[in-house]
Amino acid sequence: MDEDWSADVEIEPAAGGRFVAVLVLTPPAVIGPPIRTPIPGEYDTPLAAECAAIDAFAAMTRGP
Repeated sequence: MDEDWSADVEIEPAAGGRFVAVLVLTPPAVIGPPIRTPIPGEYDTPLAAECAAIDAFAAMTRGP
């Protein structure tokens, strides 16, 4: 990832007291606004949702 990009994970509440993770990729301002990618699934705890997002991000970096 270029040093001008940043990545973060946001945890949002879902119905029923569960949590959803959102992977947020922020490009340089000249490219555009942040790219928000919800991670499929709802999780019992914020930590479980965050771990799912980190796993998804790691999977994006793996080669074929």
